[in-house]
Amino acid sequence: MIEVFILKIEDPGCFWVIIKGCDTFLDHETEYQKLNIEMNNFYNSVYKDVEKVKPLLLEEGQACVVYCQELKCWCRAVIKSIMSSADHYLAECFLVDFARYVPVKSKNIRVAVEAFMQLPYRAKKFRLYCTKPVTLHIDFCEDNAEIVPAKKWDSAAIQYFQNILKATTQIEAKLCGVEEDIFDVYLYVTIKNEKVCVNDDLVAKNFACYVTPKEKKIDCSEKSTTKSLESSPDKINPALLIINFVHFHQLQKSKSGILQPSVVLRNKIEPCSFETAPLSVDLKKTLRKNKFLGPNHTESYCWPPIARGCDVVVVSHHGNDPLLYIPPMLTFLHTGGCYKSLPSRNGPLAVIVCPGWKKAQHIFELLEEYGRCSRPLHPMLLIIGLNKEEAQNMKFQRGCEVIITTPHSLLRLLKYHSLLFLRLCHLIFDEVEVLFSEAGEQMLTILDYFKKTIIIEERESAPHQIVAVGAHWSKHIELLTKEFMNDPYIVITAMEEAALYGNVQQVVQLCLDCEKTSTLLRMLEFSPSHAQKTLIFTGSVAEAEIVCKVVESSSIFCLKMHTEIAANFKNVLEQWKKKLSLGSHIVLVLTDDCIPPLAITDATCVIHFSFPGSPKIFGGRLYCMSDNFQSLIEQGTSSEQGNKKAKSILLLTERSACCAVGVLRYLERTDAKIPPELCDFTAGVLEAKEDKKLRRPLCHYFKVSGFCKDKRICPDRHHINPEIDMPRKLTDQTLPTAGYIKIIPFYIMNATNYFGRIIDKHEDLYAALNVEMKEYFKESNNKMSVEKVEKFALYGLYEKAIFHRVQVLEMSPKEENCVFFNVHIKFIDEGRTSDTKNHQLLYLPQRFQNLPPQAVEFIVCRVKPIDNEVEWNPKVTRYIHHKIIGKLHEAKVVLSLGNTVWIDPMVHLTKLSDLKTSVIEYNVRAEILSMGMGTDNPEHIDQLKKLCQEGKMFPLQENTFQTIIPPLTPNRTREDTGGLQGSISDDDKISENNISLQVNKENQKSGNFHPEIKWFQKEDVVILKIRLRNVKDQKCKFFRERVVFSAWVGDKFYLADMDLHANILKEESKCLIKNEEPIITLVKEKKGSWHNLLKKRNPNVSFDFDHWEECEDISPFSNGKTILLETRRKDLKGEESIH
Repeated sequence: MIEVFILKIEDPGCFWVIIKGCDTFLDHETEYQKLNIEMNNFYNSVYKDVEKVKPLLLEEGQACVVYCQELKCWCRAVIKSIMSSADHYLAECFLVDFARYVPVKSKNIRVAVEAFMQLPYRAKKFRLYCTKPVTLHIDFCEDNAEIVPAKKWDSAAIQYFQNILKATTQIEAKLCGVEEDIFDVYLYVTIKNEKVCVNDDLVAKNFACYVTPKEKKIDCSEKSTTKSLESSPDKINPALLIINFVHFHQLQKSKSGILQPSVVLRNKIEPCSFETAPLSVDLKKTLRKNKFLGPNHTESYCWPPIARGCDVVVVSHHGNDPLLYIPPMLTFLHTGGCYKSLPSRNGPLAVIVCPGWKKAQHIFELLEEYGRCSRPLHPMLLIIGLNKEEAQNMKFQRGCEVIITTPHSLLRLLKYHSLLFLRLCHLIFDEVEVLFSEAGEQMLTILDYFKKTIIIEERESAPHQIVAVGAHWSKHIELLTKEFMNDPYIVITAMEEAALYGNVQQVVQLCLDCEKTSTLLRMLEFSPSHAQKTLIFTGSVAEAEIVCKVVESSSIFCLKMHTEIAANFKNVLEQWKKKLSLGSHIVLVLTDDCIPPLAITDATCVIHFSFPGSPKIFGGRLYCMSDNFQSLIEQGTSSEQGNKKAKSILLLTERSACCAVGVLRYLERTDAKIPPELCDFTAGVLEAKEDKKLRRPLCHYFKVSGFCKDKRICPDRHHINPEIDMPRKLTDQTLPTAGYIKIIPFYIMNATNYFGRIIDKHEDLYAALNVEMKEYFKESNNKMSVEKVEKFALYGLYEKAIFHRVQVLEMSPKEENCVFFNVHIKFIDEGRTSDTKNHQLLYLPQRFQNLPPQAVEFIVCRVKPIDNEVEWNPKVTRYIHHKIIGKLHEAKVVLSLGNTVWIDPMVHLTKLSDLKTSVIEYNVRAEILSMGMGTDNPEHIDQLKKLCQEGKMFPLQENTFQTIIPPLTPNRTREDTGGLQGSISDDDKISENNISLQVNKENQKSGNFHPEIKWFQKEDVVILKIRLRNVKDQKCKFFRERVVFSAWVGDKFYLADMDLHANILKEESKCLIKNEEPIITLVKEKKGSWHNLLKKRNPNVSFDFDHWEECEDISPFSNGKTILLETRRKDLKGEESIH
């Protein structure tokens, strides 16, 4: 008997229910709630790219996801019929989880993502077993009337059936059979404490009659079920199969208790429910208020030991969820009494270490929210940069008991505030495997410090706890548990990770699909030294039958199990559980859907004849060996244990090529011997995947930093596609690939990535267009709002006294037919996006649409976030945004691809009108470095150029290197020196094009190339960096007033003959190779500041802005009298710039 809940009634032969009883069919409401939330989040988030999830074709019977206006959410559905109308198709859809028929417009239908179709349909179709409708048949010839079977249910019968179900307090069903997707049942209702069979009641009231079933009626007793199945082995009623599963499950449950859940534990833990969870009452209320659906499977096991203050390691597919540890940790901190023995001083009790600032910010927000349910903890988020002063001057909030930080930030704090951590009792590692992989050395230093702190005598009665939470098991976590934890609780709910913890031997065998059977026989042990139990997993019933016959033909005792031979379950289990003698071998061939009912955990070997469809299936197979898992934390070194090591054998064929990358990534975390063929095969697969991504955008991380953390899983492109990456046209000319440009940033994405415009010093077409638009829209008749908004069309928009050109990117499907609705737009001349109302969009004449979009993406090179972060800290972005937004800057172009221009340097100049010259107010890269949140990234430009060379795009010739400004010494004006190297005089500008032409001609004549040279100075020396790599036969000759450098790079000869501005000591000067680049050190004959490096200006020689501050220290005007130095100092303090 299973308890059900009625959703919809059509008639007694068709009604829809939710199964509430019987564990086998129990559809947990929490699972469906999670599915509904995830599904709505997904389809609502991709509304800006609807085309990707719109079905190409609609047909009856198609499974899909639709937006239901009545329920206001996205639902799984099946299309029943399709009708066409004037502007769209209308489909009648059946909501399979709600048992409703709803009409849906074609624009509100989406492709059903496979991940959302894993759960069975919530609504089940039932009918009364062997119960058919009747009607009164009148025979006028015979002049009599009789009740006879009918094809349709009478309206009175339907009404009676509905009334009896409304009046009941409990509804139960006895499953009797299944036909396609319809369950035949005896239905029982409880009315006034009396149980009534609805089938019998309808027959008694003459609303229905019983009919003899076509097949034998099913008896759920063990004997009759077995007999029925044995009597007709070839033709089995599906109902028999299902009931046998139910019966088998109940039999197993009664004999051996509840099936062991998919969890691997070290130390026994009783799982908790929400009611029994060790959380405070207020915290539970807050969780429920936030619609918390847990505790989930992992939380039910890890919350109790964390709340008791034990050392805990948690590995789960949801290992990045902070709620795995925050609720029990807050409950433990709430007690407070166990901390009385600690020193009464300011300092944290708990430190949460996160892999990056973004995750730390998220956890801080969660603690702010849930921390209100306990005593005040005053949590602090601490992200410390490279500046020593920041760490030294850090002040802890009074009463702060929890700190959220990163490994590098924590070490910088400990360097200056180690005594503040004497009260530390709880050390929590979030995403522990990421922490160890990216900051392993720092993690070990933190753990050593904590280990030394907790052994202090005064702290003996205080708790000391380490909690590590992650998604993957690793050798580092093994070291953590061995060396730094005390009898830890280990909870692993990701079974493929549990296999790593259990030291399962992983073997990968590459073979052709046609050779799988012979490869399988080679992998089987015919004469094992110990008793062997081997499971062979197949992908279908037919495959299982074939494999079983092959194994049996090899004289190995073989069993088989799949859904079509359900009667064999009991027999198979009995055979499998028999004690095996030494050297015997039993093999079971089965399909994946047999894993839960069989509940095998004592296998010694698993062979994946069919490739597992997902990590979850792979983990489920490996869990069948969990009794033989041998954790290195527990196991000894005896040879016997080594011989009993569980083994997993994976047959990898060309059909599973797409999964080879995942297999390799998994094997890299094991001790398995990786076949060289697999590495080569995977490299080929990755190359093929990259080829498929040629139409994708260039990887954002590669663009801004020169590297991508993991190309294997990154969805974007990492190769040059000349068709897409050719510099685009802004007007009649393409984007510059070299030289100098003036730019204005309008939209700051992060500290080094901006959108803005290039200002043409000869003809600014956008400025002319803006004037025309302003004149046009002055006429009120021309300000016509758009009646019908079209996607991707261009319109006008009035904002902040300026008329802009905008493009519509998306319109919300919910609001499309409203009079006023929001549209998502892009300002095509500034690069930013925004939302606006449809009535604010103005009709834009065609002549204003002819000019291509003027917004260009700019990326500042050679600087990246500290501590291996991939995203800039918001405070750096805010600072740069405030400093550069809307201002005119000058920059040197390093590279251009598509609509992106890489620049280095990017500086802002201030005109000194009285002196008819300009000085550099700030260098953007130097400003980022000065904040301590950025670090040098010398490989950035080299990686980009290497990418261009591989793609056979050479946008920048090596013989035309130029600099935006000559060598800079910020201490003199042009009048003082007769040619200030750091100034650009209006009267002394040299055409960059002429310089390039001149250099090209000279190089062509001589056959030589001039290298790019960066220089800076100290009081006694001048340092020259020759920007060449992999040089050969380098020579450097020193003279008193001259230096000559020459070298070969490949087949190109580089020569630099430099007449120096002042004299040097040639005997003490030297040339060395450092970081693969030649570095020339010139020792000055007289100490002091050089105003120039060379006697004559050279476009290939420029000042190194990275060493600006060092040059300031030797300036003869260090008393602060120059405007330039004053401006520089104020910028570094974050004050407003002086103009």
